Amino acid sequence: MQHFIVVGGGMIGLTAALGLRQQGHRVTLLEQGAAPTYTDTLELRVSAIAHSSRRLLQQLGVWQTLPSHRLGPYQAMEVWDHDSFGRIAFHASEANATDLGAIVENRVLEQHLWQRAAAAGVELHENASVSAQQVTAERVWVEANGQRFDGDYLLAADGGRSPLRQAAGLPLTFWDYQQRGCVAVIECSEPHGGCARQVFLPSGPVAWLPLADPHQVSLVWSADTAVAAELEALDDSAFAKQLQRVSDQCLGQLKVVSKRASFPLRMQYTQRWLQHRLLVLGDAAHTIHPLAGQGANLGFGDVSDLLKVTAEDFTQRELREWERTRKLAAVEMISAMEAFKRGFGTAHPLAKLVRGIGLKFANSFGPLKRQLIKSALG
Repeated sequence: MQHFIVVGGGMIGLTAALGLRQQGHRVTLLEQGAAPTYTDTLELRVSAIAHSSRRLLQQLGVWQTLPSHRLGPYQAMEVWDHDSFGRIAFHASEANATDLGAIVENRVLEQHLWQRAAAAGVELHENASVSAQQVTAERVWVEANGQRFDGDYLLAADGGRSPLRQAAGLPLTFWDYQQRGCVAVIECSEPHGGCARQVFLPSGPVAWLPLADPHQVSLVWSADTAVAAELEALDDSAFAKQLQRVSDQCLGQLKVVSKRASFPLRMQYTQRWLQHRLLVLGDAAHTIHPLAGQGANLGFGDVSDLLKVTAEDFTQRELREWERTRKLAAVEMISAMEAFKRGFGTAHPLAKLVRGIGLKFANSFGPLKRQLIKSALG
């Protein structure tokens, strides 16, 4: 049995802590904020949970505890190019599946993970800010709020700005997308029908993610910085009108029914995920453009592959293989997101024609469409 110290009480850190504990390891989790909680008010930050991530959460006994009225399973997806004939639509039935995934509020999942981890015996410490750390080839220790924690391995799951990663001096590749993601809960006069929708504009994609309420969706509008600033300056009514303009009337009349928030979009990729006994995973290792909603699933993949290694006695060599596998998965996803962003980020008539032909072909060519559905399922 090893002692793992996990820093970061978000979805990925908690999932790793719970999985390791269920394998019989001793696990200490340090979260700099308070224990996650949620209220009856819908949260702005949501994640599209693919089948692979859902299987992991089911195996850990968490998915079953989530309240159904806070889950938005979706059976279909529609993607189109604004002011173009290009469009593609998927349905779960085409892959003999009941759904393509589910939208879940991050805080809802985090609270249930925290409760499950506590019940499993994870040593949970909230409001614990790490002030010092040391990682050697033999041991690790961290200090938080004047208390020292010694362990065998240290897991950095402390987000995109990871203080642990920075303190370890791990090299980082990054670029700024020069965009911001605007999020809100939107009420629509037409039911969403369990369909996740996304339209590509020259300034960035707009996604409507179905929530449990058939007339509510979670909006993620990724827009170039200047356009995002204009959107942020609008009141809710004017913002809804702008959203209505780009929606192609896919959901009828739209109304903002929550606070609005925005955040900068940036790609980050840590060049080393393993340094002696320090492992970096989740957003601390990689952040990607939200246009395909795969950021959380990439992090859950980090955890799933790690748990395969830690299920039995393991070596540093096996951890290095985990690092290679997950780095490859991240690079492939980052490359795909960059290709999508660049390919759809222009209004040039020739580019729009090529995109339209490509989407129409993908929608009508069975083998390619099945492969795309398989990718969407995770």
